[in-house]
Amino acid sequence: MKQGLYYKAVYGFLRWIYPRAKTLYEEVPEEAGVFVCNHAAIRGPVMMTLDFPRPHKTWAVSLSMNKEEAKSYAFHDVFFGESRKHKWFYRFLSRIVAIALPPLVRGAQTIPVYHDTRILNTFKQSVKTLEAGEDLVIFAEKPERYSQFVCRINDGFISLAAMYYRRTKKILKFYPVYVEKKSGQICVGKPVAYDPEEPMDAQKERIGCYLTENIDRLGRSLPPHKPVPFVPQRWYDAYGQYENDVPGYWKMIQNDR
Repeated sequence: MKQGLYYKAVYGFLRWIYPRAKTLYEEVPEEAGVFVCNHAAIRGPVMMTLDFPRPHKTWAVSLSMNKEEAKSYAFHDVFFGESRKHKWFYRFLSRIVAIALPPLVRGAQTIPVYHDTRILNTFKQSVKTLEAGEDLVIFAEKPERYSQFVCRINDGFISLAAMYYRRTKKILKFYPVYVEKKSGQICVGKPVAYDPEEPMDAQKERIGCYLTENIDRLGRSLPPHKPVPFVPQRWYDAYGQYENDVPGYWKMIQNDR
């Protein structure tokens, strides 16, 4: 995807303020795979964009890539606007973000993730990426709390492995990843593999639990540090009804025009 001067300027600024991160593998990947990473607010996407050394594309919320849709996305998912006293001010800031954000997200080698039937397009682009030998980086946490290091993993993306297997007869592997800015580390754990003989519901449970538990393990293995949560407490205070209703949360944002 074409990267304009604006993207390059912001990339250069982030490169200046973020320490170089070193990627550490428990098992070095031999083929393209899916790297499932803790979000850590903005730190996860920034660190993986700046320093993850393998060719890859990143899943990104489609609402962040369109100027009109990004206004509501920024208000709720960037500023957690319903938790604010002066909502008008954050609506104003959201309009500014809606201008600045989409070209950055689009320029970062992303695949749009839709929260409706268009998710099939996301899967098709993802399979093509894997077939081309590029990895996928996915930030799959959902608000359901698990530990101070990670929230539980939303397992919908795991179905991608079945589509990939049908097209290539290759077994897709999923790698847990924990990023930590202070130490400048991208920690990649041992993978868990898709099993074409296992029912998908059971497989989602198995792979999702493995990824959640091992992202947590990787976080605990680092020297003492202050973990950055997926979403802050103010999100739970204002949007707590969506902690176990992720589809409802995105529907609310899409309908807030």
